[in-house]
Amino acid sequence: MHFFGWGAVLLYAAAEALAVRDLFRARGLGGAPILVAAGLAAQFTDLTITARSLGSVPYRTLGGSMALFGWMLGLAYLVLVLRHRERAVGPFLIPFILMFSVLGVVFPSHVAPAGLATSGSVFAFHVTLAMLAYAAFALSFVLSLLYLIQNRQIRRGRTGILFARLPALDVIGRMNRTSVTIGLFVLSVSVALGFAWARRVWTVPVDAKLAWALVTVLVYAVLLWMDRRGWTGPRVALLSIVGFILVLFSYTFVNLYLSHSHLFR
Repeated sequence: MHFFGWGAVLLYAAAEALAVRDLFRARGLGGAPILVAAGLAAQFTDLTITARSLGSVPYRTLGGSMALFGWMLGLAYLVLVLRHRERAVGPFLIPFILMFSVLGVVFPSHVAPAGLATSGSVFAFHVTLAMLAYAAFALSFVLSLLYLIQNRQIRRGRTGILFARLPALDVIGRMNRTSVTIGLFVLSVSVALGFAWARRVWTVPVDAKLAWALVTVLVYAVLLWMDRRGWTGPRVALLSIVGFILVLFSYTFVNLYLSHSHLFR
């Protein structure tokens, strides 16, 4: 089982090896994005097979949710690389794609038959867009860490080969802004779709997951607003990290313990 899923894991691992090697080369995007694209194709096939075997969307299980998150993270990585033509972030981003993809194939994927609340195109779009937003915020988190590391090295006057290969601070800042903008827009649409769907299938369309999603939207909206008002890079980077901590809290603890409706079952 998960033949294509494990194939994607191998492709992502090879992409990470190439990304680390290419980090010390001077030109071109290297072969890592090509391998990531091949991994995305293999993982999409695995998700499709899983969906057919379940008779439902694959991300109703924890394993399927992790796999889709890894897939969305890979897709966001490709968009970022093609948009900004920067390969140096690959060695730091691809490990996250690899980690969630491995979790996606090792976690159990058994699930009860789909009910009214977990079927339909609106539900599917709601969850898919939420995963895409989480992936964009994960990229923002990694980029923010890189920004803080790079900024600290500059302030301390420490330079070297790795320092020379990493993007300039303004480039990292632009990539972070792109990631947050995409994530905020997509999550806002996802929340709107989820609320509309909840009003149709739940007696009370209010849930802890909705509350935390709105808090996350607010944090990232403030981040973009302050960024455009001239906040310095480190402040934006720190707020991005705080936002992603909220995402992780919502994705794990809220889903598993606080929410009465957003459960993996």
